[in-house]
Amino acid sequence: WSKKNHLLIAEDKLLSKYLIDNTKNVIDAGTGGGRLAFYVERMGFNNISAFDIVPDMIKHAKKVAKEKESNIEFKVADAVNLSEYENNTFDYSLYLQQVLNFIPEEEKFNTSLNESFRITKKGGIAIFAFLDYNTRFFNKPLNMVLNLLRIIRKEKILNQRLPWVKLNNKLNWKMFNKNQALSYWVSKDKILLDLQNIGYTILEVKNANQFINKTTTKRKGMLYIVCEK
Repeated sequence: WSKKNHLLIAEDKLLSKYLIDNTKNVIDAGTGGGRLAFYVERMGFNNISAFDIVPDMIKHAKKVAKEKESNIEFKVADAVNLSEYENNTFDYSLYLQQVLNFIPEEEKFNTSLNESFRITKKGGIAIFAFLDYNTRFFNKPLNMVLNLLRIIRKEKILNQRLPWVKLNNKLNWKMFNKNQALSYWVSKDKILLDLQNIGYTILEVKNANQFINKTTTKRKGMLYIVCEK
């Protein structure tokens, strides 16, 4: 994650379409090594903030920023509590790279959505990418098996919270073990309703494949949602 630098097709199209005024400010949530933040800087933006919860990621991003003589402000911060940033600060809020899906706890996930709304300016644009539960055929049976194991182990039943199936491009044979790291896979209708209930207006909703094949109704890949505050 720290050394990735390519842009996905969906990211390229969304950033080109919505980040149209480079005099405005941008925040990149879950920046990792700064992949998106540095790209936005190359688009001509000079007022960019970026955060990640992993200190080593920010350390790497700051090192690269120094080498590039970049003005991006990198911080260690948690999407659940962004007290580092004032209300109504950012014109463009980027929540790409499925950053919020790494928060499996429902209350914290919802808090992170509210935090995104709080730090975005009135009239500002927020762009989200989510893991889409209904785009992977084995998610439902996998969830059923996991919950059966949780019942046997007398653990809490969890829906749409799934372990990594692959790690480093290899099958994660420990996925059924206890205490695996989980990701929250959203349902399209529910996440749209959640964003609207917070106060966002939905501008665009597409899955990754629909940026390539504009006529398809089949959904594959990440779910991208563009909102206006």
